[in-house]
Amino acid sequence: MTQTKEIMQHQSTFLLQQCEDVMFSLIKDNEPSCFHLASGGSRTRAKLCIDAGLALQLSSKTIVALASTIELLHNASLVHDDLQDADISRRGRESVWKKYGNSHAVCAGDAMISAAFGSLADVDTFTTLPSILSQTHSAVSLTVQGQSMDLNAQSTITEHEYEYIAAMKSGPLIQLTLALPLTAAGYDEHIKTVNLALNKFSIAYQILDDLDDWEQDKQNEQLNLINLLIPRYSLDESISIARNRVQYLLNRCHRELSVLPLNCAASVITATHKLLAKAKVDLNE
Repeated sequence: MTQTKEIMQHQSTFLLQQCEDVMFSLIKDNEPSCFHLASGGSRTRAKLCIDAGLALQLSSKTIVALASTIELLHNASLVHDDLQDADISRRGRESVWKKYGNSHAVCAGDAMISAAFGSLADVDTFTTLPSILSQTHSAVSLTVQGQSMDLNAQSTITEHEYEYIAAMKSGPLIQLTLALPLTAAGYDEHIKTVNLALNKFSIAYQILDDLDDWEQDKQNEQLNLINLLIPRYSLDESISIARNRVQYLLNRCHRELSVLPLNCAASVITATHKLLAKAKVDLNE
């Protein structure tokens, strides 16, 4: 590892801890929210945002503000998802609704959404703040729309409709990991490229999740690409179709992200490589 990479890795780790401190400070008065955040998680979205912000030479204050916003929004969506899907556990312990009740879970998610927008008060690129706020609002709105579509989806939808729902449900918050740092750095012209590329990433990620969970999703009557394909193909063919689609989407995503300035998407590209490796594994073995 070069000295520059070592320095950036150290900076990234330091800023991630700052992000953690900021998130807890913003939701400290809501016990269910604190319970959820304390359960851990990969903080992948925060890490991707931090790495992009460092590459784009944003201030530490702005990077932490953006990363905290994205991570709080993601965790709010998990709390609400668990409630809507009646999932009783999250990260090895009780989900918020299971421990505190439905109403408190709704409030916990809402508290984190409010805190996410509060975090943006620390963005110091003042001229870009209106655009950052607008993009964040749009991402939340689209995520809610995607979740609603997922809840209403029928088992007869097409693969195209499935991908649209997957992109709407998880794409907008992933897009923010690059879109907000790029906006703060004054590279608004690249936002469309980011959104298109990370839509593909989100769909591929969801398909990989479906490959792991198709039997459980079938029992729970939840949307899953494999179960959409099985009425027309054998199980082996359905898995092959899904895996090939993942590889196509991730390869396209990689190409599109590689043109972004200052190699700011390097961490996301690394994530695509990891997903590609997973897609190539024979999941029947």
